[in-house]
Amino acid sequence: MKDAPATPVQPSLSELRADFPIVERALYMNHAATGPMPRSVAAAMQRQMDIQVTHADSGSERFAPVYRRARDRIAAQTGSRAERIAFIQNTSHGISLLANGQAWRPGDNVVVPEMEFPSNYLPWLRLEGQGVELRRAAAPEGRTTADSLAAAIDDGTRVVALSAVQYFNGYRCDLARIAELARAHDALLVVDGTQAVGAMQVDVGRSGIDALVVSAHKWMLGPLGIGFMALSDRMFARTAVTEIGWLGVEAPFEFRRRIEPRPDAARFEPGTENAAGIFGLLQRFEDIDAYGPAALETRVLGLTARLSEALRARGFTIDSPMGAGERSGILTFRHPGLDGEAMVETLKHEAMFLSFRHGAIRASPHYYNSEDEIDALVERLGDDL
Repeated sequence: MKDAPATPVQPSLSELRADFPIVERALYMNHAATGPMPRSVAAAMQRQMDIQVTHADSGSERFAPVYRRARDRIAAQTGSRAERIAFIQNTSHGISLLANGQAWRPGDNVVVPEMEFPSNYLPWLRLEGQGVELRRAAAPEGRTTADSLAAAIDDGTRVVALSAVQYFNGYRCDLARIAELARAHDALLVVDGTQAVGAMQVDVGRSGIDALVVSAHKWMLGPLGIGFMALSDRMFARTAVTEIGWLGVEAPFEFRRRIEPRPDAARFEPGTENAAGIFGLLQRFEDIDAYGPAALETRVLGLTARLSEALRARGFTIDSPMGAGERSGILTFRHPGLDGEAMVETLKHEAMFLSFRHGAIRASPHYYNSEDEIDALVERLGDDL
């Protein structure tokens, strides 16, 4: 009989914050833009570099176990399988690999929300030159739902592409319902998970996602220039390799000079990997495991709820959808007596970091932020009313 998995022992808030140097110099709630790395990730990347500078060989034999562990951790947290995990440079890179790898036919269409982030829009838009129609689905009140997509999807739809969490208002999609709709027409569901993974839980298998594509530098709090994609068997089978390289083929060190793609998702990794980035990415998944993914999500949602309630009490209007299952780590808001864009710029000079998106202030706190920081931000925003 297997032992039950150990319950994560969560650090205290002060212990958690000690791993984030950013708290010593700023009130940072802009993780939907770029997440500051913790010391643990910097140390993991340094370990990779120490190997590379102290060994006569490339260190690849020492790196391989880390890469395997990273795939295992990613798969476990995203409800995927290690052999369907590929390391990528960023979201744009991963989605371009998927878009370029399909066997498109004139008359095919791709359905994308009209306000989708460009990383998951431009690679599909480029296909119009191949006779593929890009259908821009409306997002009433900033919500992308199965109902809002249904009218655009038909038997000519090959891909439905959207974000798990919308960057401009934080709306969290019901991915399972949308996947069911897409599969009814044999369409693939491609999800940009960059505004979700690292804060919100996303399960590829349970939700029916065909490709989850994630950059590590936002909510993952990981390095720049590294990410991953988790593929369903359907997506893997339907996607041709369009970036060919010697490490993406069988038995690369036999130097066969034949295109024989590897049998797993590493076939999409053509050449020398971002070793330090993968070390850092693994560390973040280990940190999240240690804290507990469910507890981390609860923490983030609790902070955005506290911020929302305090802002409403000050007369602010919340733009973000706040219904059951709709909330995320992103909260957008405005006030008729406040120039939001100017306020964001002013706060930057006071070491308080937010964003301005589509006419509203956007805050995106993470699990290491404190309740005191939430209260201090609201107090400061109220000073200019």
